[in-house]
Amino acid sequence: MINPRKGFLSLIGAVVLLFAGIYLSYKIYAHLAGPEGVRNLEQAWESFRDLLVGNGLWLFTSIAVLPGLILPVAPLLTLAGLWGQEHGPWISSLYCMVALSLNLSWTYWIARGPARVVIQKFLKRFKYELPTKPPTNLMQWALIVRLTPGVPFIFSNYGLGLVRMPFLPYLLISVPVLGVTGCGYVLAFAGIFGGQWKYLWTGLCLIAVMFLVGRILVKNKSHAS
Repeated sequence: MINPRKGFLSLIGAVVLLFAGIYLSYKIYAHLAGPEGVRNLEQAWESFRDLLVGNGLWLFTSIAVLPGLILPVAPLLTLAGLWGQEHGPWISSLYCMVALSLNLSWTYWIARGPARVVIQKFLKRFKYELPTKPPTNLMQWALIVRLTPGVPFIFSNYGLGLVRMPFLPYLLISVPVLGVTGCGYVLAFAGIFGGQWKYLWTGLCLIAVMFLVGRILVKNKSHAS
């Protein structure tokens, strides 16, 4: 059976490599395309931003779908804050929580079903296999990974689906953590764009609380080990 600690450390390593690859790809593009190419990319982003901010359905559908394609969610949460500045920060936070919950669900089932089958076939060629049952301490590891700063939630979605964490405990851990964190970002950005300090401080406090809880759990886990 795969050691859960090694599995999650490998997951974090993959995250670092992915973001390094994205950054390197951007630098290569900027070098090859030159200033004009960079401006074209910025204009494309601005058009996409205007489309989403002007249409809440498209915006929150994007939050539910695009992170599952390994696209960063932070810019979308920024746009949700901008949308909330006009339509209400708490309404935007609620819609964001629903969108993130949908993303949590479909990416989990993709990882647990079709993706697991493909990866299992690939690993068998090297005489490895995925665990048939989730590790006994997976709940603890899932909570730590969810609360660890710097780990994109989409990778933990796929990772927990691959190891077949039961769906209900998966939601009970994931929805509150990501919901509170996502709401924190939306409120903070809404406060920045709207000049309403109460939303900015509320959002920052929510993010800080989740960050501190994560640090405490990781520290306690390392001491216990």
